[in-house]
Amino acid sequence: MSIEEIIRKRTREREEVIEGVKRYVEALRARWGKLTAVLYGSYARGDFNLWSDIDVIIVSERFRGTNFVTRCADLLDAPPRTEAICWTPEEAAKALEKPWWREALKHRVVLADDYGLFCE
Repeated sequence: MSIEEIIRKRTREREEVIEGVKRYVEALRARWGKLTAVLYGSYARGDFNLWSDIDVIIVSERFRGTNFVTRCADLLDAPPRTEAICWTPEEAAKALEKPWWREALKHRVVLADDYGLFCE
């Protein structure tokens, strides 16, 4: 396989993952209403490997008053290998002030942004 074929294959694989997560986010929007979701990490950067998970931040008012550790129980139907961080809008605003989150989110794919957290 030539390098061009490998690049095309990897690009296609990344696009398929992104499209799958986008479809999932749209299904969540249909169920929950307003939300923000962003893909970050290796799939956002394009340097994923066989063992990479799909890192997603999901922001929703739905998480208010719920235990941080158990929030992802609502995401059992997420695409395989999805690793979600679930924040309320207030938690997201506070976290996004942190330098390490700003760095981690330099390379991101915004899937939905109903809360306007990632307006460019």
